[in-house]
Amino acid sequence: PQADWAACVLRMAGHDFMDFAAGQGGSDACTDMTDPDNGGLPACLATGEHGIALLDIYQQFCVHVSLADFLVIAAEAVILSTRARHIASNPTAPPLNLRSSFRFGRVTATECDFAAGRLPNPERGCQAVEDTFVNALGLSWTEAAALMGVHTLGRADVSNSGYHGWWSDPENSRQFNNNYYVSLLAKGWIPELAVGGNSGKNQWERSDIGRDTTF
Repeated sequence: PQADWAACVLRMAGHDFMDFAAGQGGSDACTDMTDPDNGGLPACLATGEHGIALLDIYQQFCVHVSLADFLVIAAEAVILSTRARHIASNPTAPPLNLRSSFRFGRVTATECDFAAGRLPNPERGCQAVEDTFVNALGLSWTEAAALMGVHTLGRADVSNSGYHGWWSDPENSRQFNNNYYVSLLAKGWIPELAVGGNSGKNQWERSDIGRDTTF
C-alpha cells in the first residue's frame, strides 16, 4: 500500500508537468482524467487509495496555497518520506534537501485541452523520451535518465496503464533509491507482447525468480 500510494502521488505530479510544450502547460494542476494515460490517478487524489486521498489534506490548506503548488509539495513530501525509509536501512545514503530549492507561485489552470496526446507513449521508447523530456521540457539526456528513477517507487497495473509488474521489488518500491537502475542491469528481462491481449501494450517482464506471477 505504501508503494502504490506514493507512486500514485508522484505519477500525478509527473503527468501534470509532462504536458509542457511551447510555453503551455506544465505544473498547473490541470489534467484530463478521461485520458486513458491518467487511469488510476483519481484514487490517490480524491476517491481514496488505501483510505487516503490528497483532497482531504489539501482542504486544510486550500486558502493558503494553489493546487498547482500543492501537487508539487505533495510529490516532494513523498520523495522525502520514502527517502527517509531508505536511509533508515542504509545510514550512509545521502539525504535530500528539496525544501531549499522549492518556489511558490504556480497558477492553477481550469482548462488544458491542448494537453491531449502530450504524455509520452512508452511503446515509442527512446523517441518518446526525446520528444517529451528533451525537446519539449528542455532536459538533457542525463536529466531525462535521472527523471526515470521515480519508477523505483510503485508498480504498473493493467487497470491503470495497461502494463503490469514491479520495476524494482516490493520492498525497494517503497524506498526512494536507485534500485530502478540496479534492476535494469542486474535482473533478467524478456519481452512480453500483447499484455492482457492488447497488442498495443508490450513490455519487458522479469525472466528470473522475481517474475510477476499474479497476472
